[in-house]
Amino acid sequence: MDVTRITADVITVDLSPDDALAINNALNEVCNGIHLDDRDFQTRMGVERDHARAVLRAINNSISLMKDQCLAEGKEW
Repeated sequence: MDVTRITADVITVDLSPDDALAINNALNEVCNGIHLDDRDFQTRMGVERDHARAVLRAINNSISLMKDQCLAEGKEW
């Protein structure tokens, strides 16, 4: 993982496949695996469950695109 830019509004990072999978799997576990009521979720994660799920969808979709590009280039996934 490389942090490429930091501003007051955004942090831009480059993620390797393993980095992206780690974030995806952690978010999936906390959003779907571990039972936390909505108040505990927000307290522990610092964001609403819906926001975490939106981030999970974005990461998951990005991983799918990354995998497709990797395979199209003849690289192992």
